[in-house]
Amino acid sequence: MPGDFTMEINEQGVLDKKIVLSTAYNVLPLWIRSASDQMHLARIASESIRTKWSANDDSNRELLIAELEPCMQVFVACGIALDALYDQLRPYTKLTGSELKSWRKNGTARAKQITEAARRVYKLDKKLTAQFKQNITAIMEYRGKAVHPSFKLQQTCTRPDVPVGVDWKFSAYKFSNAERCFRATMEMLICLYERKCSIPEVVAEMDRVFAALQELKVVTLNCPTVEGNESLPT
Repeated sequence: MPGDFTMEINEQGVLDKKIVLSTAYNVLPLWIRSASDQMHLARIASESIRTKWSANDDSNRELLIAELEPCMQVFVACGIALDALYDQLRPYTKLTGSELKSWRKNGTARAKQITEAARRVYKLDKKLTAQFKQNITAIMEYRGKAVHPSFKLQQTCTRPDVPVGVDWKFSAYKFSNAERCFRATMEMLICLYERKCSIPEVVAEMDRVFAALQELKVVTLNCPTVEGNESLPT
């Protein structure tokens, strides 16, 4: 950065040098690894519900909570990763001051902001933009519900692997949904990584993101595709 390295002659005629190291560490890969790690725990917890469900209410409650916690963290981590993606793309979106002011005034949803940043930078077509918007909207909605949970009384929900009604959180934040959240997030990132764009700085940063994901053992660069992706429900 300007001023990180300076040289001058002081009043005594001695050369005075100053060197400062400036860095910018991208945490997006760490949030993706966190989501991946929590997915592993959620998968184990989901299998325990399938094999260990019993007539003991206390035991069953522990099984559900053991799945709920990592599943919520998957949504939170993926949501933060998408926030990091927006910050990564924002300087290259050519958004005007009036557009940003309008977003703040109208309370434009974060999902729409992230989608618009990706659309502008990567010149996504209408179909791909719609897919991004659907997935990002769902992820950010349930990230928000996890971070700001409601205590409003609601009717219980059902799920195919549990023979009784459960609080909606145990239905929304279950392994199958967390898996779809993670896959959707990864598919979008992989799409942008493979698609490239016309801005060298963006391409270089996304290459660094995936190099980090490879070091963190989340992806293999010679075949990063996540199979079996499904769009998340809105």
